[in-house]
Amino acid sequence: MATSSISLGATAPTFTLQALGSGRSVSQLGDAPLLLVFHDQNTVDKVQAMQQAVRTEYSDARQLQIASVVNMKPVPVFLRSTAESVMKGSYAKAAAAMPPGLDAADYVVILLDWDGKVSQAYGAQKIERRPRLVLLDAAGIVRGVHQGEEIEQAALAMVAELLGPSPTSQDSSPQA
Repeated sequence: MATSSISLGATAPTFTLQALGSGRSVSQLGDAPLLLVFHDQNTVDKVQAMQQAVRTEYSDARQLQIASVVNMKPVPVFLRSTAESVMKGSYAKAAAAMPPGLDAADYVVILLDWDGKVSQAYGAQKIERRPRLVLLDAAGIVRGVHQGEEIEQAALAMVAELLGPSPTSQDSSPQA
């Protein structure tokens, strides 16, 4: 099966995946824009740094959702329960580090793509050291795509283009 091509302005491929930990269903249509981050274990640190940078500028999860999508298809069937347990441990660790008053289910969203179909539909191939970012608006339209090592600045630029200047940067701008 050929890799799907994602085009800016196009309707995003449909999907529904269950978030690890919270059990919430996540799809391409939501109440807020959704930044999908396709990555593997080799880039977890980069992805966490990117998420922190984006959340520093756009802290409200009602304004922007960020979800990590992990292609689990390569995991042999007999190891899947072990892999899921490891992922649940990662979720629990991240949830425990959340600041008081924030719901981890809104800020730590890990989607396990067991059959790899979502990853394939979004063109997330060869992500070993090059995570793929796909930004969808609330109507499920593709508003940004980036794949590469420099994900922090790419994510901030895509989100700023969709949502406008961050509330944080507006709050710190000098008053006239």
